[in-house]
Amino acid sequence: MDIRDRIIEVSTELFLQSGCKSVTMDDIAKENGISKRTLYEHFSDKTGLLEECIEFMKVQMIDYSSKLEQESENVLDLLFRIHNSQSDIIINLKINFFKELRKYYYDLYKKTVENVTVYHLERINDYIAKGQKEGIVLENIDRDLVSKIIIEISHLIENSDAFPVKEYKRKELFKEVVIFYFRGIATKMGIEMIDEYLANSN
Repeated sequence: MDIRDRIIEVSTELFLQSGCKSVTMDDIAKENGISKRTLYEHFSDKTGLLEECIEFMKVQMIDYSSKLEQESENVLDLLFRIHNSQSDIIINLKINFFKELRKYYYDLYKKTVENVTVYHLERINDYIAKGQKEGIVLENIDRDLVSKIIIEISHLIENSDAFPVKEYKRKELFKEVVIFYFRGIATKMGIEMIDEYLANSN
């Protein structure tokens, strides 16, 4: 790993743990064990570094999603694996990070949300189409509309104003909102698979 990649990886963790506002370039240089001069040779300012860190997070997310897809037997199995991977600690760190990003770096926040939303819309649409071919998702649904609804449901789960992190576990919210929504668009076979999963997970 070259020094630039190492700075991005270490800084991403620092931003997630401490927030994007309070972390300074001095903090970043110290955490990476380098001088500020070396840091500025690779990144002109904190905003540029933040943007690189967000891209790094996106690549990690895509790689993790791909790994889950490869391990899954079908679309519902993928859904169950995503549910089981929900971590309050990780999700809450990201919620706080993006709340700060929205407040102090709005243009970067807006760009990030737009890019990630486009990616997720495409992937969800693909998952629904795959589920239809597998016979576990209803055929007579509007895939584009359903994909947008699922995106909005995901945003709702991450809304700490509506669901304070101290009161609601994200794994439970995912089950109550996302899994039960999928149950509503599932075929009889899909419903049976979801019900069996829910029975075994309780």
